[in-house]
Amino acid sequence: MKPQKPVFSLQDVNVDSYKLNAYSGSTLFVSSVITLTLNAQNHNKVGIWYTPSHLEALYDGVPIGTIRIPGFLQPAHSSNVTMQTRLLFPCVNASQIVTEASLQEDSRKTMFQMKILGDVGAHLLVFHIILLKIKVGLECDMNIDYKELTNRNEVHNTIGSFPTNSQSMFMNCTLALNI
Repeated sequence: MKPQKPVFSLQDVNVDSYKLNAYSGSTLFVSSVITLTLNAQNHNKVGIWYTPSHLEALYDGVPIGTIRIPGFLQPAHSSNVTMQTRLLFPCVNASQIVTEASLQEDSRKTMFQMKILGDVGAHLLVFHIILLKIKVGLECDMNIDYKELTNRNEVHNTIGSFPTNSQSMFMNCTLALNI
């Protein structure tokens, strides 16, 4: 029995709500709620039950948001389990992010770089019996080219979704298993 890593792919990003606040004439703060729809695949012979969890979204090492992950089951030999999670940004200084990005080298001037960190509890299941409890440490580096998003007209309306197969977004994740 060769265990395989479960595979998660981002299917859809939907901006549910947002609020813009301007202070001192030029500082812009953004608060938003975003729904992420993920597709989960588990090619193992055991099911995996994930416990509800929270992950942190960081910008330049500072927490800017929280991802709430509900508990869900990834059955054995499954290839199309869809789950939704919420990304909450309570108050992000958008002016600072754009200013810092403009100071970067030319190839990264329009990039918003974010890190996602946290632990998710998981239980391995066979015939509804828990065999093993593990903790999965997740670290993702996410780059979003916000200029490319707006140039390609990929953000539809003001509240809506943008395609996840976009050239405007890149994510690289690593997992660590703790038994």
